[in-house]
Amino acid sequence: MKELRIHAGLFVVAAVAAFLTWNRETVSEADRGLILAWDRDTTDVASVRYQSPVADLLIERRTDADGDFLWAVESGERHPDALEYPVGAPGHTLVGRLASLRVIRELGELSPEQIARYGLVDAEERIAVRFGDELRELVVGDSIFGGGDRYAVEPATGVGYVIPRDLVNPLRIGEGAIRERWLHHFQDADVATVRVAAATGGEPRTMARGEAGEWTGPENPEPDAGFANLMERIGQLAIAGYGVDPSTLGNLMPLLRVDYIDAEGSTLGFMELFRDSAAERDPYYIRSERTRVLAHAVTTLAERVEQGLGEAF
Repeated sequence: MKELRIHAGLFVVAAVAAFLTWNRETVSEADRGLILAWDRDTTDVASVRYQSPVADLLIERRTDADGDFLWAVESGERHPDALEYPVGAPGHTLVGRLASLRVIRELGELSPEQIARYGLVDAEERIAVRFGDELRELVVGDSIFGGGDRYAVEPATGVGYVIPRDLVNPLRIGEGAIRERWLHHFQDADVATVRVAAATGGEPRTMARGEAGEWTGPENPEPDAGFANLMERIGQLAIAGYGVDPSTLGNLMPLLRVDYIDAEGSTLGFMELFRDSAAERDPYYIRSERTRVLAHAVTTLAERVEQGLGEAF
């Protein structure tokens, strides 16, 4: 169990690091040696749109009380009813790479023969990056011989490129590649206090986290093993996917809410866990400051949290 917590912590660190890398406008070593086709700040990107015969993916910048964030809307043959979800660290990194586009080769202005040879005449994949003051668009053609990188042309200029496969593939995959996977971006060490309210009854509990990860109450300095067990299970909760339509839920009941507070008394985030008592399978749903909307929770992990409530309340 300790090893599982360590691995989970390392995954969180990696995700947050990717997010911070995107914010700092740094360029990966893999991209540094490539040719710069255009160069804009990530914050200039208003939206990215990918279109193919089976998918229409829009990533757009939105703003709420907590600041700017990236939000995806996926429609088309794969999602005829449209799937909406928050964009995670890999998606942020991808948007940053499209803001400052680096290509493997610049082919110059393409001739009609080259356009035909590179599969660009009837190409059905497009990537459009909308900035505040301009739109840059690529039509994506065939893969290069012997590899997965793609030919592309910018219709506005007629200039052709060979673009990396890992620019196109995440857009083709959509949710599975770019969605938010983490409930929080803060670290366990940032949390000084939690306030936990459970639907099982009893007063909400405010507990302090010790240096060794133990939890104590305001009136009892002794570590609370039952509460620690519950918090361990809460820390293992995971997002199974998005696309929850609240209007289709039969009887959604709150199970738990956790508010996370740092040493200065500032709120770091929250987590809410719900169960639909009318659901025949996978009845658990989750929401946090990162998901912003209800998401499907991994059932086995959510069950363990519900089972652990009796130890702490």
